[in-house]
Amino acid sequence: MKASCTGENAVSKYHLNHVNIRATNLEETRDFYAGVLGLEEGFRPQFPSPGYWMYAGDMPIIHISPLEPDSPPRTNPDGMGKGLDHFAMWGSGLSKQLESLEKHGIAYTKRLAGGGVVIQVFFNDPNGVQIELGFNPEAEGITKENFDGDIYE
Repeated sequence: MKASCTGENAVSKYHLNHVNIRATNLEETRDFYAGVLGLEEGFRPQFPSPGYWMYAGDMPIIHISPLEPDSPPRTNPDGMGKGLDHFAMWGSGLSKQLESLEKHGIAYTKRLAGGGVVIQVFFNDPNGVQIELGFNPEAEGITKENFDGDIYE
């Protein structure tokens, strides 16, 4: 199913451009997205504060900025209240991604959902931001019979 912004209330057509993460340690966060997800550090305008832009191909999809001192967290990894819960990316190479998470000692959960149409892998970055990676089971050679995680019909 493809969603679109059309009709009398539509202002424009959109796509998600990037996610900005406020980090206590900019370099640790940069290294996480580079080492664990394979994103590459790239061009970032000379803003007044430090930070990094992490690229997938030619698109800077993760922006990393410093948090303001004594600011309360915007993300509560232990909560299920209102606000941004997680962001998700779609990819390929499930086994290599799981190897990378394990190599870096990152706890994750995985599930086969939607009657077997998507594999979802969830984990947190160093700042407590929850990330979901989605994979096509057929392309990954995964079926309900050989999947070793939770299954949600």
